Amino acid sequence: MQPNADYLFEDSQTPPQFTRPGPSSTPEPQRFQLPSTPPETADSPSQDAYSVPWHKCPSKVMDELREKKYIMGKDRREMVRIVAEDYLHKHPGRPGRQKLRELASMIVGQYPASFKLTEPFGNKPFAKDGSETLFRQLEHRIENMKRPQSSLKRQAGGENSTKKRPRNSDLYGCVAWDPIIEGAVCREDLLSKRDELKRAFQTQDLQESSVRKLMTETYPIQREILNDDDTTIVVVKDEWPFLFEVPHLFDHASKLLGFSVQNKLAQELSKKEKGINDFLDSKGMKMGEGPIQLICGISKYFKEDSYKLFHKKEISADPEVELPCILIRGDQQFKIAVDGLLVNDHITSPIVALSYVFSMFYVWNVQYPPEMAFTLEFMQRVFFGVNPERGSKAEKKGKKRHFIPPQVCKLVSQLKEFECKQKESEWAI
Repeated sequence: MQPNADYLFEDSQTPPQFTRPGPSSTPEPQRFQLPSTPPETADSPSQDAYSVPWHKCPSKVMDELREKKYIMGKDRREMVRIVAEDYLHKHPGRPGRQKLRELASMIVGQYPASFKLTEPFGNKPFAKDGSETLFRQLEHRIENMKRPQSSLKRQAGGENSTKKRPRNSDLYGCVAWDPIIEGAVCREDLLSKRDELKRAFQTQDLQESSVRKLMTETYPIQREILNDDDTTIVVVKDEWPFLFEVPHLFDHASKLLGFSVQNKLAQELSKKEKGINDFLDSKGMKMGEGPIQLICGISKYFKEDSYKLFHKKEISADPEVELPCILIRGDQQFKIAVDGLLVNDHITSPIVALSYVFSMFYVWNVQYPPEMAFTLEFMQRVFFGVNPERGSKAEKKGKKRHFIPPQVCKLVSQLKEFECKQKESEWAI
């Protein structure tokens, strides 16, 4: 099958710290019996001030809280409206984003079954504590309520507003990006081992275990050359030819990111592929069976160009191919290219191919292209579990930077609702 697929709040007034409402903080009508809330922990907000006005929420919302059902759709929007209006009434002025994150985290911590956003077809919280979507809904609601006032402020402020410098995307998600050479090891020893690896690649006289050991020991100087902006892919292939072989690239990526990339992808696809495919099918966006077709379907949902990641033409016929990409030669035949250069031509598994090309964005310090940024971020967070709290691997668009793109949050929320409705249908049967 052809794989080609067709916010910022300013801290102007600091409100009091949030807290989970205690039993006597807000009197509730006796007809509602809320589920008990978790005990306070060391991470809980302090005990002064704001309590969520649960007594103002519709009876249906209260019933869903008591029954530990996931609240979605218009019921969720109504709850967000009530909380946003009540908060602004009690604390006039524009709240900071951190305060809204604390409020969202408090609500999720109090009723996780009803508000926590989990991974699609999984139980782990999506991005930190699972409150990101609720935070965005609160932020969006308050932004709309405060829009006339904020528009006037922007006009008065002009274009002299201070811009925050974006974080270095090269460091994004990495745990060992620039390791130091430790202990008694000297650079000359590491360079000698590099030369030994270069000779062994030509003579094939080293056992695989010995190659892996030497590659692990020389990881620090591999990162040095990879982190040098002036280094070309041709130079790296010449200096570190084993690096582009599947086992050694994956060993390097595991050290860089802190987990086994290919094992993680295989595990997550086994749990989530069918559910996501069913959702895409319900939207008329399913592209076929298999991991690569699944990614093409996701890119179609985001209205992105999967051609940036998957190619059917030879590299020589498409000189504009610069980003890491997969050349598809059949159901079980894949090649990987970076900067227009073929770096591996003997991959026979789509999961290995996807893991390889994803790893190259991090190993080679490449930003996600705008044409596939949402798809790659979805893969990063949902399939690979890379969830940094700040920064982005995508090229910057516009003035605003988001912890997670709203489009990605929207898809994760829709998948969560789709999963809930599927379970309700099964129970009805």
